[in-house]
Amino acid sequence: MKLFINEKLFSIHNKFFVKDEDGNDVYEISSKAISLGDKTTVNDMQGNQIAYIEQEIFHLMPNYNIYVNGNLVCKISKIFNLFRNDYSLSNGYRVEGNFLMLDVKVYDELNQQIGTIKKELISLGDRYEIELFDEKDITIVLAIIVAIANDVNRNQNT
Repeated sequence: MKLFINEKLFSIHNKFFVKDEDGNDVYEISSKAISLGDKTTVNDMQGNQIAYIEQEIFHLMPNYNIYVNGNLVCKISKIFNLFRNDYSLSNGYRVEGNFLMLDVKVYDELNQQIGTIKKELISLGDRYEIELFDEKDITIVLAIIVAIANDVNRNQNT
């Protein structure tokens, strides 16, 4: 299963959609424009929240919490590294990516690859292609990539 995120270059509402292979909107991702730290919600197209990602702000390195159904399911912590973006995930999952996290592989707690995320280098705004090997992993993989994309984008804008 493939999904696509086309984040607008300039957006007043900080809202964008995840599309399926046919170009249909399947999820809405929205961020609060003014807040301490990133606060991002992932909703289905009926308006039901499927995930909430919140940045913890009082840390030396960025930390994000992922909530599903109000329950904390994963903490993502950036690991200091001069040459790469490395992250530690509390749920046993792991991510591997290149320097700018343009090509990321997501592995579950059994070390099975469950998805990939690729960011296009040349596009207006950010464009991501997400490939999932099992639909049951969609919520966590989508939330992980949103948290990491928030961190990478924040670093590129500073």
